[in-house]
Amino acid sequence: MMRQVQYAQYIGGSSALQHVDVPIPKPQADEILVKVEVAGVNPLDWRLQEGIARPILPRKFPFVPGTDVAGEVVSLGPGVKGFKPGDKVIAYIDVLKGGSLAEYAIASVKTCTIRPEGVSADEGACIVVSGFTALQSVRQGGITSVNGGSEHLNVLITGASGGVGTLVVQLVKLGGAHVTVTCGARNLELLRSLGADEVLDYRTPEGERYECPIAGHKYDVVLQCAHFVPLASFAPVLKPVAKVIDLTPTFTSLRESFYNKLALFTMLAKSRHTFENFFMASSGADLEVLAGLVRDGKLKVVIDSKFPLAKAGEAWDRSIGRHATGKILVCNSS
Repeated sequence: MMRQVQYAQYIGGSSALQHVDVPIPKPQADEILVKVEVAGVNPLDWRLQEGIARPILPRKFPFVPGTDVAGEVVSLGPGVKGFKPGDKVIAYIDVLKGGSLAEYAIASVKTCTIRPEGVSADEGACIVVSGFTALQSVRQGGITSVNGGSEHLNVLITGASGGVGTLVVQLVKLGGAHVTVTCGARNLELLRSLGADEVLDYRTPEGERYECPIAGHKYDVVLQCAHFVPLASFAPVLKPVAKVIDLTPTFTSLRESFYNKLALFTMLAKSRHTFENFFMASSGADLEVLAGLVRDGKLKVVIDSKFPLAKAGEAWDRSIGRHATGKILVCNSS
């Protein structure tokens, strides 16, 4: 038997989370059973509970939330190669199935990677969904290498102090671009330490207008980690050809993208600015890349807080509050 966290209906927040004992699951073909050391909490976890994908997700109740796992392989399903019991791994749990907020979880070998020596379980759990989102959105923005080559790009990152933003800043800098970020005043020095060239307090007039301190400095790319902002709000600080990428798609941002594409297609747009939404794809190969960057000291994780599984509700509330600096983790005691 094992302990897991689940909820049985939409809405309810942390008060609806239940701690239950259930049988330890058995891995099927191309799956592994992982003893969870650390799991990550993402905004999508509680947004699903609130009904953002209702009635498609969750597929059924009760549902065990969570997708980010760092732990140890316990057993293998039929046909599994490349892993063995005792391996330390980093894994993505399919959001359709969920399950990381538990003592054991099932993961597909397609979305796992061996955790390199020197990379802690905490670090591993920080680079799954947040890492996928950061790495893939940076690529979408035109930075295809973490070894320079994008020195010609000026990039703005909004809401840069969260679990995703703190990784985005570093990856953009590894690509060689010039980085301006917005964040709260208490995180200005943190973002500087992660490589940001210019930092803006979003509560100041300059921050509200996204104005870089460098005179005449305009952006090629905006990576929007904060709440939705319409394309028109960024227009004064964008180059003639530029793109805004919203990393947390909502109905409003999807509508913005549709009308932007329509205007460009019909030649009614006043500029060549594009508004795009980002959609994450799980990838064992990307996990390997991210873990390698952490191992080599090129990518640092920022941990906001860490809670035991018994207090997963506190982690839930912390994420819902939207003021976390870095990643929120839930751990199982040894």
